Amino acid sequence: MKKNNSLTQIKQIIDQSNNLLIVSHILPDGDNIGSVLGLSMCLQAMGKKVTAVANGAIPKYYEFLPNVEILISPENVAKDKYDLVIALDMSDCGRGGNSFDFIWQGYTILNIDHHISNDFFGDYNYVQPEAAATAQILTEILLNCAYPITTDIATDFYVGILTDSGNFTYSSTSDKTLSLAAELLKYNPDLMAIRMNVFENVSFKRKKILGKALVNAKEIEPRNIVYSTLNYEECQELEAEGQDFEGIIDHLIGVTDIRMGIFFREMEKNIIKVGFRGKPGVDVTVVAGEFGGGGHKAAGGCTVEATMENAVERVISLAVDYMESGI
Repeated sequence: MKKNNSLTQIKQIIDQSNNLLIVSHILPDGDNIGSVLGLSMCLQAMGKKVTAVANGAIPKYYEFLPNVEILISPENVAKDKYDLVIALDMSDCGRGGNSFDFIWQGYTILNIDHHISNDFFGDYNYVQPEAAATAQILTEILLNCAYPITTDIATDFYVGILTDSGNFTYSSTSDKTLSLAAELLKYNPDLMAIRMNVFENVSFKRKKILGKALVNAKEIEPRNIVYSTLNYEECQELEAEGQDFEGIIDHLIGVTDIRMGIFFREMEKNIIKVGFRGKPGVDVTVVAGEFGGGGHKAAGGCTVEATMENAVERVISLAVDYMESGI
């Protein structure tokens, strides 16, 4: 059984690598993008050749991040002789989609992640499920290894920690989360740009998508569950893209007395993406895991190949059983 490598081993494999490929998961979020950008800039400052990949469209509210222009799409990745591939914020190879199939064979993989469901797929692994964000882990690595941190790197990592910790309110937020964020503040991250872009830059289209999801929401009583759906036709009508769904699940779980929120979206016919959120004491990975998914206790996801009606029936049935199991 694979286990974590020591920080000394992680530093050693990074230090001896000169041509690195850093990859994100599909539908990259704030933590994923911030982590890829921040680590890429750090390694470039150390004189290394770095190829940084965003596996999906960059949400407009993250386009302000320093050096975002270095990110390339998976189809533009050269099959080079990389010394090391660093997979960030991925619980398993599947989170890379089909774009990186050539990577998992023949390359040395360093897996850095914070998901409790991580399957330690790397040749080297540094997985910290107690961390609020992958950017938190990277901040600690850079500080402990005396790697360079600049204002731009601090901005990228701060966005990663801020967004994945729910503005420092999720249960994964710890004293270490806050202390490492405080360390980043010493490097003067651009807080005004973060506020204006991440929190005050929501398109009208996203507001309409949220509105439709709330109209479609249903409550399961007395099981303390709220769920919502957006089927294929609705997604097409609203011209919804992957990043447009970010934050919808938070509106479902943020209802009085609700302990689990579930959001179903069908961007491809009969391919249902399911997101979960849970209040303290609820482990949503129990349900997500039954469909091959994972994540954290409080936040997870899975994909179900079925009609929307069938997917809802199956997932909700398991969620109700779980909530009735005496948790």
